[in-house]
Amino acid sequence: MESAQVIAAPQAAATWNEFIFSRKGDLTLTVSAMVYIAGWIVVRYTTFATPGEVVLAMAEAALVGGLCDYIALKMIFERRWYLPNSGVLPRNRVKLIDGIAVTIEKEWLTPEMIGKKLGEMDLVARAGMYLAEVKIDELLGSEAVAHILERATAGLESEQALERLDAILRKLLPKTFTRIYAALNKVGVRSLSARIVANLRRRLPELRDDPELMGALESSIHELGAELQKPASFAHEKASALMDAMVRRAVEASRGQITQMVKDNLARLTDDQIRFQIESKTRTHLDWIRVNGGIFGALFGLCFELSRLVAQHGPAIMAAIKSAI
Repeated sequence: MESAQVIAAPQAAATWNEFIFSRKGDLTLTVSAMVYIAGWIVVRYTTFATPGEVVLAMAEAALVGGLCDYIALKMIFERRWYLPNSGVLPRNRVKLIDGIAVTIEKEWLTPEMIGKKLGEMDLVARAGMYLAEVKIDELLGSEAVAHILERATAGLESEQALERLDAILRKLLPKTFTRIYAALNKVGVRSLSARIVANLRRRLPELRDDPELMGALESSIHELGAELQKPASFAHEKASALMDAMVRRAVEASRGQITQMVKDNLARLTDDQIRFQIESKTRTHLDWIRVNGGIFGALFGLCFELSRLVAQHGPAIMAAIKSAI
């Protein structure tokens, strides 16, 4: 029970501190009003008229400063018929959106910054770390593997692909290719490439479900991932060049897109939504304006009241000082 009370006490203190911080402007105005009332009572019903007038002047100036700052903040965020030209943010919605969008792309999130950050991240090595540990089922899945193999075979069956494959085989195996090609023609097979592709299509179901093939493919992917993590490797060098080219193209393509994206997103928001988002992030900080308005108002009020007292009772004050000395 005691431990629960000990835990509850700091929580209550933190809640109280948060309340004071979030309502500091209202509290400053309330304290100024209370001091003003107290000073008025002292002046009206006691014999301490002069001290009461000083307190009254300070509280009055603090009230004026706090109230003016309160109205100024209201004019920024809200439209009120009794406040001329109020609602600075809603009235300048388009300019505000354009300014935010341009500032983000030109100063805070430029394409060059994005490209530099992507370059610092070493995306090739990150991809290598992923490929070095990935499982083939996670990377592709059985349906994806079948789809890839099917697309590859369908591509090889085209006339252009068969002709290219024939040309490659002729260069690699000139004499053997000629003999095999002549033999296949006798049995009605158009070309060696067509025979290879036909055999590959027939073997597709077996290849897809072949654990040895899937294991070999997974092992190759892991080896590629390991190579990509080595800065001096050929794979890393080529992948980095490709990635740099992709990043450069992405950076160039993103020019103007960030601005347009920010504009589009902000344009979807209503005036109240924009006001709430800005006000919720800044209002507690802007309340310090009200606090300072009350504090400096009180200081100025004190200075003005002391000046008035010196002007009215200067000789008497000097005489009192001389007699005290």
